[in-house]
Amino acid sequence: KKVLISDKIADICVKTFAANGVEVTYRPGLSKSELIEIIPEFNGLVVRSATKVTAEVIKAATNLEIIGRAGTGTDNIDIPAASDAGVVVMNTPGGNTNSAAEHTCALILSMCRNIPNRHTELMNGQWNRINGIELTGKTIGIIGLGRIGMIVAHRMQAFGMTTIGYDPFVSAEVAAKAGVEAMTLEAMWPLCDFITLHVPLIPPTKHMINAGVLEKCKKGVRIVNCSRGGIIDEEALLESLNSGKVACAALDVFEEEPPQSDSPLLQHPNLIATPHLGASTAEAQTRVAKEIAEQFIAVRDATSTFGCMNAPLLSGALGEPSKAKLAQQLGMLLYNLAPKANVVYVQGDNASFVPHAVMAGYLNAKGVTSANLISVKKVAAANGLSFEYSAGSGDLVVSSGEVKLSGRSEGNVSFVTKINSNDAFIPLTGNLTLLKTSNIPEGLSRDHVTGIYFAGEITLVSHSNQGLASIHKQFDREIVIGNPLLMA
Repeated sequence: KKVLISDKIADICVKTFAANGVEVTYRPGLSKSELIEIIPEFNGLVVRSATKVTAEVIKAATNLEIIGRAGTGTDNIDIPAASDAGVVVMNTPGGNTNSAAEHTCALILSMCRNIPNRHTELMNGQWNRINGIELTGKTIGIIGLGRIGMIVAHRMQAFGMTTIGYDPFVSAEVAAKAGVEAMTLEAMWPLCDFITLHVPLIPPTKHMINAGVLEKCKKGVRIVNCSRGGIIDEEALLESLNSGKVACAALDVFEEEPPQSDSPLLQHPNLIATPHLGASTAEAQTRVAKEIAEQFIAVRDATSTFGCMNAPLLSGALGEPSKAKLAQQLGMLLYNLAPKANVVYVQGDNASFVPHAVMAGYLNAKGVTSANLISVKKVAAANGLSFEYSAGSGDLVVSSGEVKLSGRSEGNVSFVTKINSNDAFIPLTGNLTLLKTSNIPEGLSRDHVTGIYFAGEITLVSHSNQGLASIHKQFDREIVIGNPLLMA
């Protein structure tokens, strides 16, 4: 496998890849055109926040399997385009958690005394002993109660703050265990002395802090954003700073990065600004660099999908790899026996990845190499293929038209146990060949045959590759089943 690293990253990333047999190219600072030119060579791409992995880049990346973000936010990656192309997108959700939380706390404390302004004044010979405020007894509203939000809550509780919060994915009971009172946004706005944001930039969070929201807040509220630019409407924030509705704001992220140096918001005396430093600690950069490499290797080795953001079916398949392989291999065989299917019928247990693995195998055998457990739903629809799934016990059954296959796994080997109504026991290993003759052709030693099936017009031989050249002309069709990867 070949991996491109297109942003600056700690050396441990390259070393971890190399130690696990991955060929790495380190090229930070590529232009968009340069990235598009070289990306077809690579199976993996590692980025931080500088590289924009657009749909155009993904379309050019004909061999790409994984995009890894060494950090948390993935708004610089077109995840829907990656999913359509069957490319896994992953991040390192815990690597920079502590650093981002600590930076948030630093900005909160800085707002209390407006430390940057006092520093600048002192450097200019001014001795302005201006009163600030204390944190003790104040209320902080935490929007987003994930890892970072919860650490901020814990730290601020140590300063004697009341912590309230909102997160649609965190129950009131879980929040309460962390000392946070969960409430709706509408109930929260009027109560907050401070507001801190810890949410991704997605359509529902775009400009969630806007003029209407700021109007509902206390006069003199203080706001900090160390999550993503675009969550705050910067024009509305500037108006509220000018009016005094917002006493101070601290931004580590901006809608445009870097922001224009002459921006009225950036020049406002009650704005504290840092250049996207939330994850910029030596410890965090080392952690995310090592973790993204380790997560790539885990997916390659089919041992874990931790950090994967668009691969729920793949996660299930890795938990039951023999079942996933059986489903994909039966799908491959079904295509070779029923190549004109529009609907594939699948009967098996209720593992959600099974019918999708069958369809991926069917499409792979058809030559649609982009079909895998990430992309198969859309790729199947584009190819006019659907499935009907019913729960059942015993062998996995797949069918279309007059062809019906049953199969099971024994150990790590998949077997066809029935073709139509006839019993069979053919291992789906090595190669399968459909023959023109109903006899094992001369030149193929019985020592190389691991399974054979005769019924009507179907003659199926499972064999090793040895000695095939001498009998090639007698093939009707060779079916390469082998041991397909879950990803490809």
